[in-house]
Amino acid sequence: MASRPSHSVRSPARSPGHVVASAKAPGGSSTTRVALKAEELTVEAFAPFGQVCKAEEDGVEFGPADAQLDLSQGTPRFYVMRLRDKDLSFDRITYHEKVTQCLGALGDKDWYMAVGEPTMDVAKYPKHDSTDRALRVFRVPPGHFLKMHAGCWHAGPLFESHVEFMDFYNLELADTNVVDHNTHVFSEVDDIVYEVMD
Repeated sequence: MASRPSHSVRSPARSPGHVVASAKAPGGSSTTRVALKAEELTVEAFAPFGQVCKAEEDGVEFGPADAQLDLSQGTPRFYVMRLRDKDLSFDRITYHEKVTQCLGALGDKDWYMAVGEPTMDVAKYPKHDSTDRALRVFRVPPGHFLKMHAGCWHAGPLFESHVEFMDFYNLELADTNVVDHNTHVFSEVDDIVYEVMD
């Protein structure tokens, strides 16, 4: 489906750093549900988007396999984020320009993250169609966390709808969700909702 031109709208409830691409076509056409196949998470496959990190033995010195962080543009915030009422679908995608965000789950359940390479432009959002696989989904197993490059487009964490909630440790900046939350809304601009298939 050809997408209509998008434009950036700044939410009045947020500071100027919160950008949402939203433009609804006249007539309100119906929403198309597009399936995305979840991929196995490997260091190589995830490299365009960030790093895959997992447990290492105590005493191992810092090296290239460790999360390469940039927290220099604000006060770091490390917290446990509880997510409820999720499923394996999404209709929007976001990037943070000023931080290398890290996300990992507590517990023993798989979870999913949709990602696209950084563009640093809300109008240049990732798409998925027969000719373009810029939007990809990875299944994240227990014991792993993701470090996303600054500007990495992402939707998630996502998890099965029968799970009441999941807890995630989240490393970002104290004001990331206030001044650095740049979002494209597929359901409004493209009339698309993506569904993860596994």
